[in-house]
Amino acid sequence: MSGPKLYLTILGYEIGEVIGRRTYSVVRRAFSQKLQRSIAIKIIDKSKQVDDYLTKFLPKEVSILAQCSHPNIIKVYQIIESCEHTLFIMEEAQMDLFDLIDSRGHLSEDVTQCYFRQIAQALEYFHAHHIAHRDIKCENILLSADDVPKITDFGFATCMKGLESCSCTTFCGSAAYAAPEVLNGGKYDPFKADVWSLGVVLYLMVTGCRPFADGELSKLRELQSQPLQFPPSPSLSDCCQSLINTILNNNPKERPDVSRIIKHQRFKE
Repeated sequence: MSGPKLYLTILGYEIGEVIGRRTYSVVRRAFSQKLQRSIAIKIIDKSKQVDDYLTKFLPKEVSILAQCSHPNIIKVYQIIESCEHTLFIMEEAQMDLFDLIDSRGHLSEDVTQCYFRQIAQALEYFHAHHIAHRDIKCENILLSADDVPKITDFGFATCMKGLESCSCTTFCGSAAYAAPEVLNGGKYDPFKADVWSLGVVLYLMVTGCRPFADGELSKLRELQSQPLQFPPSPSLSDCCQSLINTILNNNPKERPDVSRIIKHQRFKE
């Protein structure tokens, strides 16, 4: 850490403690003299990464972050590249959505509605710009100091603009949030897979548990093929259950896009 820390200190950043660890990165809290605010710095040590990540996923993440601007997408102030590291200078967040749910057991439908609409609007922005996130999950949704949800972690994101076929074959993300067609292998529509993951996020927010057990893939696929079950407590409104069932449709062709989800009756109340 001495190399990037010294360099960042020269650039006017006061480096603080580690606030997060991911598969490919470490996130530290810092203070920016230039911005006069607390920030977060995502540090990727290239010497510790596999070639596939360095040649495919990291360049995509850099490109996508450089072009995205939305109030519910984590803001990146600067991207610094060197031979040894890639540094993302980002806005600071207080916690992720999973930690919030874990601390409360579950979120009320009213609180969920406020968060979920903003998350869905951010995903709608991605899709309108031909970008599939491919790793939507509660752990990748941060909450700012003023309680605004922000989608982050774009390591698996991909831009489909200009491609002849809107399909992927790479398995990305967490199995518990992955759509049936992703788990089954073969080609899949990454935008419809994002929508499924969004449905899992919604289910987890209002119930405090995942809709399908995160175990062996064969068992997970079996559970996904069965009618969706809701726990007896908390009691959910028919409208909320209807929305979740609509999103978690096993048939990707019948699964709604994000724009249709935002227009659902649940958001008209």
